[in-house]
Amino acid sequence: MGIGRRWRNALVLGAVVGTAAAGAQGWRHVVEASGAEHGPTDLPGAVLVAGPPAGASGPDDLAQLSVEGLDAERALIWTAYQNGIGPDGSPTGAKSTVAGYDPATGALERSIDVVGKVDGLTADPERHVLYATVNEDANSVFNVINPRTSTVTAYTYMPSPETNSNGGTDAISIWHGEIFVSHSNPDPTDAEAAAVYRVRLDEDDHTAHLTKLFDIDASAADAVSGKRVKLALTDPDSNAVLPDSSPRFAGQLALISQGDGEIIFAKHRGDDTSLTVLSLTDNVSGNVPPIDGFAVATSEHGWLYIVDAGANTISRLSTDEWPAGTVFVTEPKDNANPLLGILDLRTGHVTPLANAFKSPKEILFVPTGDDD
Repeated sequence: MGIGRRWRNALVLGAVVGTAAAGAQGWRHVVEASGAEHGPTDLPGAVLVAGPPAGASGPDDLAQLSVEGLDAERALIWTAYQNGIGPDGSPTGAKSTVAGYDPATGALERSIDVVGKVDGLTADPERHVLYATVNEDANSVFNVINPRTSTVTAYTYMPSPETNSNGGTDAISIWHGEIFVSHSNPDPTDAEAAAVYRVRLDEDDHTAHLTKLFDIDASAADAVSGKRVKLALTDPDSNAVLPDSSPRFAGQLALISQGDGEIIFAKHRGDDTSLTVLSLTDNVSGNVPPIDGFAVATSEHGWLYIVDAGANTISRLSTDEWPAGTVFVTEPKDNANPLLGILDLRTGHVTPLANAFKSPKEILFVPTGDDD
């Protein structure tokens, strides 16, 4: 997954209460507090997982899920090691490693093999399972993982997301109880190709039925100017659902089109889906920020877990100096500007923090107490 990984609306303030003036004041407070100049220059913390399981490499996505009878049922931190597998799953039969770690000690609690290159990984706490997509460019499959039994059930997509040898699936989000996946590597010659799919799982025949949420060439409102624009997306990747604490686009589905340097926010799940696009900039003039990780702080006290694919590590950083509503993002080494930073949802600008990583990818915010 390139933040699905992989994430992503009309102007919405999270948790606006009271009068319009009070709401505006709250908005200013969160936006100002989200600017890097209003917090520490880096996040204190340490490496939690110093290396992968034997034979594994290339951690990518992150999820949080407890498992009955395992590690006192603490909510484990899960990642997927891609193990050098190609984006189409080659060589045939090669397996990724999905691993679950104690959230405080980093001790490995469970390791599960999944055929193919895992690009999207998320948890469904209602069903007590993990979802994993494999092979973001072609030959893609949706998997349901039971971490208690280490059972992996593969689901075949219907229809296939692949057209003219282009098309797979990547990041996964659960939005209002439904599953949504990014349509990665879409056919550029098909203007009606999906950017995001809704997924319905048929447990009888192990089919993952796909319906399109919106096109790669859909119309959207520019998040800064308000003008209507045509998307022309080439690289749908990470996705995420913004929590109520988000200072803008709260409750909406965010899709990161990584190679395009854009985040598209979807406000509704049905035919009346309305879209807003935010173009990104960072500290390098002219750079197209390849955002991968995306996480919004839901509490004033918490931990930010971060995968460094270049170092094969997972770190745990304290966010206690930052308020709820802070938007953290990562850029991997793709454009030679790897960073962990703060995203301003008004302007699309990313301000780097001083934390140094080789190639930071997915990030996961966990409020203090939820990692016990």
